[in-house]
Amino acid sequence: MNRMREGIKILYLIELMKLGAKDSYIKAPTTYLSKVLGVSQQTASRVMIGLDRDRLIERKIVNGVTCIKLTRKAIEMLIKFKKVLDDAFKKPGFFELRGRVFTGIGEGAYYMKKRAYAKQFLKKLGFRPYPGTLNVRLESNGDIELNKKLREMKGMKIIGFKNGLRTYGDVYVFRAVIEDKVEGAVIYATRTHYDTDVIELISPYYLREKLGLKDGDIVRFRVFLSEKP
Repeated sequence: MNRMREGIKILYLIELMKLGAKDSYIKAPTTYLSKVLGVSQQTASRVMIGLDRDRLIERKIVNGVTCIKLTRKAIEMLIKFKKVLDDAFKKPGFFELRGRVFTGIGEGAYYMKKRAYAKQFLKKLGFRPYPGTLNVRLESNGDIELNKKLREMKGMKIIGFKNGLRTYGDVYVFRAVIEDKVEGAVIYATRTHYDTDVIELISPYYLREKLGLKDGDIVRFRVFLSEKP
């Protein structure tokens, strides 16, 4: 809800900036602003009160007419929004990462064999994973930062379950293509022993055999941010 409100404020600030309020005071009676903003006069009044309260506009009276100007805080907010928007347009819809293959502790194979997980993988990804993961250790700080972002984004949710003996946590997946050849996915368990420099890959295939990989080999993969690549 807070993000939505901030987005609405930004839309109003953009309209005011288009009227010239970035560089100078503009006349801003609510009767005029209601037409410009496409809202009722009462709403326009509430908007101005809210922007003033948040220190996003400065007000002054000139010859009996209310005039407003955007504050530095408002301009910085708009600059930040522009950067976010520019970055969104530049992003290709996937992260490309690389790292070195290493032997894990067998945790992935244990989880991949659970039917309750396997059914959901088939439904979400369209394949049943080979019972194991390919463990990749990221080496560059940039790739590690991208991995952190992926963990924050979470991806498609595979719901955890109980089997009477223990509880299995939720798992999150992103579709991936490994070495531009093999369909797969990145998997994040909510309960994991690995740090953010490690990524686990799953696939319908035994990836070491399919791609001829061994410990120490570099592997490249694309991780798609939407549900479908």
